[in-house]
Amino acid sequence: MRKSVYQTIISFLILVIVMSVFAVVNIQVSLKYETANTKDCISLVSGRNLCQELLASKIIIVICLIIVSGMLSFRGRIVKD
Repeated sequence: MRKSVYQTIISFLILVIVMSVFAVVNIQVSLKYETANTKDCISLVSGRNLCQELLASKIIIVICLIIVSGMLSFRGRIVKD
């Protein structure tokens, strides 16, 4: 893989991580203000299942972190000059 492609993939994954962290914060605010009880998951405003979206965002963060750390660890084997 060329260095520019490698750097593009790493940058994209970091961007996905940042946006997913923002989504987690946003969903937690929605859980606080858009549900009747703290244990409810369905938004009264939009009708979305916020717990499912929260779990999906957390899984995306973990997967991207694993991929980025793996790519950084094996950079010498992945990048061909």
